Amino acid sequence: MVNHTVKNKVKATHKPPARVRYEKSHPTVSCRLSRDTYDLLQQRLEDLGGVSFADFVKDSLGLLQLKIPDIEDIKERARDEGYNQAVDDYQIWYYCAVCRERIDMEPNSDSHKAMIGYMKEHGWGHKSCQRQ
Repeated sequence: MVNHTVKNKVKATHKPPARVRYEKSHPTVSCRLSRDTYDLLQQRLEDLGGVSFADFVKDSLGLLQLKIPDIEDIKERARDEGYNQAVDDYQIWYYCAVCRERIDMEPNSDSHKAMIGYMKEHGWGHKSCQRQ
């Protein structure tokens, strides 16, 4: 039990009996690791799908069978995340003149070709080229 000092008197913190039984049957395990080892452990736990340290230990002792993530699922998720980030960063778009909603421009679409033509007709170019 944890003791607290209250005006020079020691007062025990009350724990429900169920908590006391749980703590007796589930002792705490801790250890000190170097920062590099700790980071490696955290990366391993994340690579295994974000499992807890307790489940990692149980798996190491053969008490639990962790489900190792499928490499193809990981690759597909990474590809989708990369693609979506690229769309967010580089998608060309404009607003509709009527409803003002965003219109995404697909590469080599009619609107993309029209934009290229418009820019060419109106002399758009690099700043350095325009100075010449």
